[in-house]
Amino acid sequence: MTAPLTCSANTLRFADLPSRAAAAAAAGFTGLGLRVADYVDSGMSDEEIRDLLDRHGLRVLELEHTWDWAAGEDRVEEAVFRLADRIGVRQLNVPMFFEHPTAELVEPFGALCDRAAAHGVLVGFEFLPYSHVRTFGEAWEVVAAAGRPNSGVVIDLWHWFRSGATPADLDGVPASAITSLQLCDVLPEAGPDLADEARHRRQLPGHGTGDTLGLLGALRDRGVHAPASVEVFSDDLDARPAAEAARLAFDAGAAVLDRTGYSPASWTTNLEAAGR
Repeated sequence: MTAPLTCSANTLRFADLPSRAAAAAAAGFTGLGLRVADYVDSGMSDEEIRDLLDRHGLRVLELEHTWDWAAGEDRVEEAVFRLADRIGVRQLNVPMFFEHPTAELVEPFGALCDRAAAHGVLVGFEFLPYSHVRTFGEAWEVVAAAGRPNSGVVIDLWHWFRSGATPADLDGVPASAITSLQLCDVLPEAGPDLADEARHRRQLPGHGTGDTLGLLGALRDRGVHAPASVEVFSDDLDARPAAEAARLAFDAGAAVLDRTGYSPASWTTNLEAAGR
């Protein structure tokens, strides 16, 4: 496996940042996902975080946060873009957990993308079946209507499967509109509380019953080469040492990519793209 693969923030969610970076790099990951809290609460300076990433050959692919971006700029957003400017981030992943009609998200999403563009950051809209933007189609509707070149849709495979999406939903969507993939899998039957299941009982990629190979093949055939990460919220992984959990996650993610011939694109952070 030579293609770049990122360890999402929530795959090693209880490991501190130095432990997570070391475990991810040792397993073979070339990127990390971060939450804003990882940055704010790490107790490390910007220089220390950059040195940590450089020491392990890692870059930040994705930054996760769930603030109400439709309400406009706030202090959380300031922290997001401060991190991007000082550490380097490829993209910001944004779901919508607050009650706004889909049509009313277009203008604020476009405005968020414009603010992100000033920092060299992409914005990936992430749909979740238990949020207020539940399907791939709804997320694409907002992205397409906003029409910003630094935007697209994140496909998290758990959300894809549990929302009932099929490869036909990709018809008419440009390959470039998929900003990234988050690899994971699902249990045979959905639990009564999707949010609880999503946060505790995801399966490693290819280890569940979702049609992972079919979806990756469909994306490949449509010319999608979006960067990929492994995002497995799992109580089972949480109970394992970080190094073991990272190895299991990397091996599973690499295996499904290899089996389908899906080739994630190489990527750079905003700082690298600017030559900084």
